[in-house]
Amino acid sequence: MARTNKISATLTEAEKTAIIAKINEATALMPFLINLTVEERKRLKGIGNKNLSYVNKCLEGAIAFPDELKVSFDTPEFKKDVNLFNALLGIQIAVQSLFEKVDDTMKAAGIDSMGSASEVYDSLKSSAKSNASVKTIVDEIAVRFEAQKKPRAKKTV
Repeated sequence: MARTNKISATLTEAEKTAIIAKINEATALMPFLINLTVEERKRLKGIGNKNLSYVNKCLEGAIAFPDELKVSFDTPEFKKDVNLFNALLGIQIAVQSLFEKVDDTMKAAGIDSMGSASEVYDSLKSSAKSNASVKTIVDEIAVRFEAQKKPRAKKTV
């Protein structure tokens, strides 16, 4: 069965540089972005769809009934946080969509590359049997498979 090619495209170094520059420009437009530690990501809970509705309704309540809140409660800061979250939500959706497309395209290009590489390796291995000048490159390529060839040590009980 013939191997199918999932993707056929090119990306020049200039295009790649321009794309990275645009991503960096977008990042620069959001100087408030932060990085959480691994521990903070595990410990802190995010907002899902149900919680987003809850948060927005609570903001409406805080604005409508300010006298019912503790004096120390900072409604403007709460509103600022909610508005930032809502604004970033649209950006997140666009960035996730872009990431998924880049990731899927990389997977397809990787599959195509590995398939082609295997075809090349098989052809070169066959040629190396009768053409000594091909043997060196075949030996270099074969390094990829060395770990698979090593016999596994038997476990003693």
